[in-house]
Amino acid sequence: MTRRLIGVGLLIAMLAFGLGVYHAAGYLRGQRNVVHRPTEVSAPSLPGTIYLVQNGAIYRFQHGNFTQITSASGWMQPSPAPNNQLVAVRRQGNYSDLYLLSTATGKTVGQLTDDSSTRAVENNHWVFYPRLSRDGQTVFYAYDQKDGFGSYRVDLAIFATPLDPSGRATVWTRPNEYTGGDVDPVPLGDGGLIYTKYSNDDSFQVHSQIWIQRRAGSPGVALTPVRLGCHEPAVSPDEKLVAMVCNHGSNQTANLEMAALDLQSLTLGSAATLVSGQLVASPAFSPDGKTIAFLAPTTSGGRFQLWTVGSSGPASVRAITSDLGFDSDSAPSWVAG
Repeated sequence: MTRRLIGVGLLIAMLAFGLGVYHAAGYLRGQRNVVHRPTEVSAPSLPGTIYLVQNGAIYRFQHGNFTQITSASGWMQPSPAPNNQLVAVRRQGNYSDLYLLSTATGKTVGQLTDDSSTRAVENNHWVFYPRLSRDGQTVFYAYDQKDGFGSYRVDLAIFATPLDPSGRATVWTRPNEYTGGDVDPVPLGDGGLIYTKYSNDDSFQVHSQIWIQRRAGSPGVALTPVRLGCHEPAVSPDEKLVAMVCNHGSNQTANLEMAALDLQSLTLGSAATLVSGQLVASPAFSPDGKTIAFLAPTTSGGRFQLWTVGSSGPASVRAITSDLGFDSDSAPSWVAG
């Protein structure tokens, strides 16, 4: 009997120890990966206003505080538009559309596309990466122009549509097939366009390059070589610099790099690395061009946070948030005021 009681006692002790370890590990894991809503925290103040997305909701970051301006209902990729508005994507289960939103209230001002089909889901469309032209009159975006022989194939092309409802869409780019297409349009003041173009090699590996076109439908030229794997371009307000994410063939980390842009020769200068060895995403210039905002985790495997770095060099890298979880496919939208 004594031996049996000792055995039962040891079993209870082992179970209690295991349960304690389980709860302690869960507590530590939860503490490490805790994600707050932006409205629950404050952060170092930055000049101007930044719009960011977390969990499908758009937030305004101003004077060190976050304000939620839309519901968490599939919103993504906000970009500034005239008259204190944003153009943004609202993604549904099998299609997406562009909307104009009020920056003050987040309410819908207008719907720019209607990509859902009432007949068949394969006739739905995807639209992403909206960006207004420098004069604010035309919206550029990536759109899946259907393949008549295979509606399942989605290779995005860059389109441009006047905000005037009577205007017609113009096809700007011809994507390479089975790559996902052309994305990240950045309209230039002279009417040209910089964007990310994807291509396949002989081994069916997909590669990204920063590309530039003078006009709609022109062949365009590559600004970066295939080996650098550059994408997500951001152009400074004076159009003299390009910030971009370059992975150099890695699928684990990427660099934030910057190079001088020569619009006369359609070339980039030698790239300088501003941030290296991180999972960098979605750079955006400040209104004065002196600072670049970007998204990256603060720890390995962590959620994406807001960071800044001066365009002068890597010594100025600063984490602005630490326990949020921004949507990495929605670049910060940084405006004055």
